[in-house]
Amino acid sequence: MGVTARQAALVAGLLAAVVAAPSIRNGFAADDRWIIAERPLLQHPPSLGAVLKEPYWPVGFGGSLWRPVVLASYALDYQLGGSPHWFHAVNVFWAAVATALLTLLACRLADPTTGLVTGLLFAVHPVHVEAIANVVGRAELMAAAAYAAALLCALSVERRPAYAIGVALAAAFAIGCKELAATLPAAVVLIYVGRGAGVRAALRPAAAALLSIVGYYVAHGSVGAGILGAGGTAPGLEGLGLLQRAWAMLPLTLEWWRLLLVPIHLASDYSPAELILTTRFTLGHVVGALVWVGAGGAAWRWRRTLPGAALGLAWMIITVSPVANIVVPTELLVAERTLYLPSFGLVFGLASLGVGWVASSWPVRWRVVLAALIVVLGAGRSIAREGVWRDDETLFQAAKRDAPRSYRTLWMVGKDEFQAGRWGSGERLLREAIDAAPAVVGPRFDLARFYWDAKLWKPAAEQLTAATAIDSAFVPAWRLLPGALLAEGDTVRAGNAARSALRLFPDDPDIRTSATAVLSAGHPR
Repeated sequence: MGVTARQAALVAGLLAAVVAAPSIRNGFAADDRWIIAERPLLQHPPSLGAVLKEPYWPVGFGGSLWRPVVLASYALDYQLGGSPHWFHAVNVFWAAVATALLTLLACRLADPTTGLVTGLLFAVHPVHVEAIANVVGRAELMAAAAYAAALLCALSVERRPAYAIGVALAAAFAIGCKELAATLPAAVVLIYVGRGAGVRAALRPAAAALLSIVGYYVAHGSVGAGILGAGGTAPGLEGLGLLQRAWAMLPLTLEWWRLLLVPIHLASDYSPAELILTTRFTLGHVVGALVWVGAGGAAWRWRRTLPGAALGLAWMIITVSPVANIVVPTELLVAERTLYLPSFGLVFGLASLGVGWVASSWPVRWRVVLAALIVVLGAGRSIAREGVWRDDETLFQAAKRDAPRSYRTLWMVGKDEFQAGRWGSGERLLREAIDAAPAVVGPRFDLARFYWDAKLWKPAAEQLTAATAIDSAFVPAWRLLPGALLAEGDTVRAGNAARSALRLFPDDPDIRTSATAVLSAGHPR
């Protein structure tokens, strides 16, 4: 095609910006509200240090994760404009930068033609919409851009050792955006081995990346910026060990393959019972195992003739590992935004296969037509999907279409049914949500509140008791439980619940009021 690496990066980056541009019309939706919109510290930061010390999730939501670079970018956005549309415009910028840098990386790993095809496919991939059109997806975009920059610097360390500084700086930026950057040392080794340079040559740049990653965890310990864990475990994975989680997730990895290869159906939610999570032996386990064994076998067979295919599969495995719920459980079973960086491995592998195989048997005209068709279809699907993230109501309506069996959808629709006066369907939907995710307290508590409003004390007490047993730190349930038991007529349990609530939350004024009222009503002390 006669294209240079810089031209390929420019074309792919501009295409990514064009495809992402319609998302600028969006407002804040879903997690944007809790992390950005309702965050006074970001709107009026007392100092840069205060922002850098702030946990990613507000303390009211557990104070989990530490992503100081992303939070600092949000605070800067507020100083420069503050409009949701400005936030989305910055996301479009980062999508273009990440695409351009990953295209340059593909050119370095293969050739400019393969790099261009990779960049074009990456720029329009529909699975990226959630990361781009939802502002909090910026963590994926910025981390991916820095990840690519670190690897580009790593490839130059042999020629100029000073590039190791660039590796360290880019790695520090990436890990400050999202925890997936912890896989950078492994990715450095991968690209060196993939290019035939060997592991020994990769040690210096890998060590530079590792130094920054270790520094991130040391710095976190010194500033005390919340907890580093994801703040919870995805429904269905509670209490499972590493091997059990790996077995349970095996069928769900088919969703990764579907989303990466045939991203026609997209959704904002992949929770039980939209996805079936089980440790029993199922057909899904067989198919999942066959897919991975087949992909691994093909990559091994082509490792010399088509090394890009093998490298792409290895990239996908490395970069998806932090969200695979195997080594470390996370709050989500599957999320489209977390496939942003792993998708580069897949499109690079496909581009390598296409350029290697198709070039030897297809005329240039047909190759261009095929590539153009895929790009147009991908761009069309992406643009059509971006409006789903316009606001909470639009997202909710889309979730009812895209993930109707998810416990989250059942939960929200059930609440709407109750509020509309359709108590029968509301109760049924909330109970279905509870059955789908029995360890999640939210649906139980909302059902209990509706029972409370209807003065159905016994079922209200049952749900509140279950909620406190699942999560003893869930304050709202403790505020209502003693009163529900009292109204039911169980004075002994009401008194015990009141004393437990006071013991657990002595400084909560609502707890003190409700529990004291129960105890003063003549219950045994």
